[in-house]
Amino acid sequence: MNRQQYKDLTIEVLDEPTYKFGSTDNSFHYSKHFFGNGATDYPTSKHGIKIYQDDQIIDSCIIIGSGGATYIHQNSLLFDKDQLLLCCCDTIFCLTLPDLRLKWKTQSDQATCFQIFRQQDDYIVHGEFQVTKLDKEGNKKWEFGGADIFVSTDNEEEFKIESDGILLTDFGKTKYKIDFDGKLIWDTYKK
Repeated sequence: MNRQQYKDLTIEVLDEPTYKFGSTDNSFHYSKHFFGNGATDYPTSKHGIKIYQDDQIIDSCIIIGSGGATYIHQNSLLFDKDQLLLCCCDTIFCLTLPDLRLKWKTQSDQATCFQIFRQQDDYIVHGEFQVTKLDKEGNKKWEFGGADIFVSTDNEEEFKIESDGILLTDFGKTKYKIDFDGKLIWDTYKK
């Protein structure tokens, strides 16, 4: 779970793995539902958002995605002025605050969007298959993919933003450095 203050409101973002759309047995009934592509038929991850004012819920929504599973952690969401950006499966969802209106959604990876970061006036998405840069309206500016997925099983850092670019390590241990325009600076790939 992630709790943030927004003006005079508290915003809580949490995983809802047992939530079933349309069921009366859910422990909480969200006022709005937003779906990624294929999520109505094959829901993988469900992330709830609740907005509180004076300890009372004033609005809520649930994001339901399909693709690689995601969970809520420090970098899986981003507050940017009057917007909340959230990774859910293969898609980035952008909601307006405080009314939780869906502004846009963009499939930013073929499988899973792990993390999202601000980079000047844009967003950098660390995905399983690629790194993507989105503009403020959710349009893709570029994508970068490596020889393998950007996942590590041995606690090696597979994604790091530095002052002059992004360091990446793929599953096969190839390292890459790209600039903020998605261009390769160097890699350790051996053919």
